[in-house]
Amino acid sequence: MWIRLIPIVLFSVTALSLLTYQSFEIVHAFFDFFSNDSNNLDA
Repeated sequence: MWIRLIPIVLFSVTALSLLTYQSFEIVHAFFDFFSNDSNNLDA
């Protein structure tokens, strides 16, 4: 039971941390895009 549970927990924590970091980067990119949209349209 514990031998099967440990990799599942590690995988879940790794996937959640990666998804959290990725979603944070996407939100940051959206804010960057919309805040700079009126300043430099050709970028």
